[in-house]
Amino acid sequence: MLPDGSSAPRLPGFRLWLWDTEFCGSIGLRWQPDTSELPPHVLGHIGYAVVPWKEGRGYAKLALKLMLEHARAQGLEYVEITTDPNNVASRRVIEASGGVLIERFQRPAQYGGTDAVRYRITL
Repeated sequence: MLPDGSSAPRLPGFRLWLWDTEFCGSIGLRWQPDTSELPPHVLGHIGYAVVPWKEGRGYAKLALKLMLEHARAQGLEYVEITTDPNNVASRRVIEASGGVLIERFQRPAQYGGTDAVRYRITL
């Protein structure tokens, strides 16, 4: 189910929890079999979030580093990650993992039509 209520076929994927002695956040990976490309309704391969009281401790950077190993294991040549242009913390996490900015774009209407940036990490 997409944010606007429409539906699209589900891609393979999984989500991992970030945990120290309590819940810190999560990170997920999704992909299309036999290709690194994603269908137009999927904005990126990896999405992550850290709870506000655990931000700034390096959890997102470590989680992304570990998730890139899972992406390699799936045979992906690269992953793409999108974020808000003004989300400096997320952009730094992506860039620290080798992310290269490839475009600024408008999210599709079903995602609110807001500004976004897309990074690519070659595996």
